[in-house]
Amino acid sequence: MYEHLYENMTFDFILKRMLKRVPDKYDKREGSIIYDALAPAAMELAEDYIMCRVILKETFATTADRAFLIERAKEYNVYPQEATYAEVLAKFNQAISIGARFSYEQLNFRVTELVDSSEHTYKMVCETAGIQGNNCVGDIVPITNISGLTQAEITKVITPGEDEEDTEVFRQRYFAALKSKAYGGNGDDYKEKILAMQGIGGVKVYRCWNGGGTVKCVVLGSDYSPPTDERITELQNAIDPTPQGEGYGIAPIGHVVTVKGATTVQMNVSATITCKTGYTAADVKSAIQAAVENYLLEQRTEWTKQDDTESVVVRCAFILAAILNVTNVIDVTDLKVNGETDRITLGTDEVPVIGELTLTTGA
Repeated sequence: MYEHLYENMTFDFILKRMLKRVPDKYDKREGSIIYDALAPAAMELAEDYIMCRVILKETFATTADRAFLIERAKEYNVYPQEATYAEVLAKFNQAISIGARFSYEQLNFRVTELVDSSEHTYKMVCETAGIQGNNCVGDIVPITNISGLTQAEITKVITPGEDEEDTEVFRQRYFAALKSKAYGGNGDDYKEKILAMQGIGGVKVYRCWNGGGTVKCVVLGSDYSPPTDERITELQNAIDPTPQGEGYGIAPIGHVVTVKGATTVQMNVSATITCKTGYTAADVKSAIQAAVENYLLEQRTEWTKQDDTESVVVRCAFILAAILNVTNVIDVTDLKVNGETDRITLGTDEVPVIGELTLTTGA
């Protein structure tokens, strides 16, 4: 509403109002002394009203641009999450010194920690912040020569890197922080602290799940996949390390916390596909798989917004619609997902992933 307060305060409107205050016995035509004296002032006033609109816009968290939203959120100790660095597991044929640097295509990685001396596995960190380091699996090349090295490869991503928090995501997190009542180890407190950790996209908190004083935190990574076992161990140690319940992590004294990753459930999809002339189901299978995977990703994303009583529902109709949107697909019949033709309701700790995709070509 406030953006309309000054929209009529234009140069012409202000100048006309100023000239109206001058008695008509004086010459007020354009080019006259009075007109030429008032016009510059009217222009300055019009610009001032424009700035008033801008200031009002930046005052409210709902409309403020990123810089002013950050300043508003600082008042409540809420800050945008910075870009983080991907952590990966690397395997070598020999011992490697901590700090050694390797390259994977355009990205560089640095060895930070020994994981298993007998297997010569190490933790490495991408030197470039963001999601770029999340897809780096395979052979790596030492930046400086290492004598005797014959094997060097990244085997998996331990903790995904994250880009700087998007402005609208930050805005919604700020509003959520205002509404939540995070205090002393309650559910909102666990959510707030765990979601602030690197690589975590969602968490469900179960209080008293195994008796008084017990808490279970089920997490999903920022890439909407369950975290690796190594990352779960890191989270457990950060929240409630052994001996549990002693308050050595972020959990309060007396809380025994169990951290687990969300459980994946494979969605096996079968269908009969009618394609345009010249195409078969085999020709469009990769595109169909991508469409189904995209729908399931949306459902995993939805999981991160749910509370501990809600669960994901995979609807066959939505998968059918996704397949129909694939280029060169005309019709879909006999669609089943895990043998069902309607919907599949998962458990509260479960998220769907693509399983076996079986397609046959229809008439």
